[in-house]
Amino acid sequence: MVGTRVITVACAKGGTAKTTTSMMLACCLCRRGLRAVVLDADNTGGATKWADAVDDMRVDDPHAPMLPFDVVPVNQAVLDRRRLETRWSGMWIVIDTPPSDTGMIQKAMDVADVVVIPTQPGEADLRLAGETYAACRHGVVLLTRVKANTRSLRRAVDDLDSAHVTRFDTMVPERESIRGAYGRVRVDAWYAGVAGELVDFVNGLEAR
Repeated sequence: MVGTRVITVACAKGGTAKTTTSMMLACCLCRRGLRAVVLDADNTGGATKWADAVDDMRVDDPHAPMLPFDVVPVNQAVLDRRRLETRWSGMWIVIDTPPSDTGMIQKAMDVADVVVIPTQPGEADLRLAGETYAACRHGVVLLTRVKANTRSLRRAVDDLDSAHVTRFDTMVPERESIRGAYGRVRVDAWYAGVAGELVDFVNGLEAR
């Protein structure tokens, strides 16, 4: 039987593209032939609203694509490893978390195989991402909304690497196509690269 994998997307700072990352990763995992579900643990319901927007679009256009995965609102009681493995056996469970509810964030990280930590390359952003990284077992930092060939990006990469922080080689650029992905079913090339690295990372952990 294929094991259940739990991926939590978390960062102590808001506005780091956690919900976009959660939804894009789930889309990309499904595109790779894997079964995925997004658990919306954010009390603002960003992932749930995204799924609702997709459904609304299909009301206007029945031929519009549908999400290839479910989005399920959850509370802390659901975030129990045994319960997750029973209800979503053999699936890739992606948990979208809030920025400020430390109890929910920690609970979601505790049940995860891997914590994906999206962050912009600014100094303050990296500091909060570092706090999240230190609070989980297997964290991987994902640089988002990056602008190529900038001093801030070079500094961020150097700081992460010098601190031996695990990060994705793929970095998500600042692009209108990504900003405009909300409420749509879209597979982005950069997030597809992140998903590929994530699968390899999880497989590497399981091979240990």
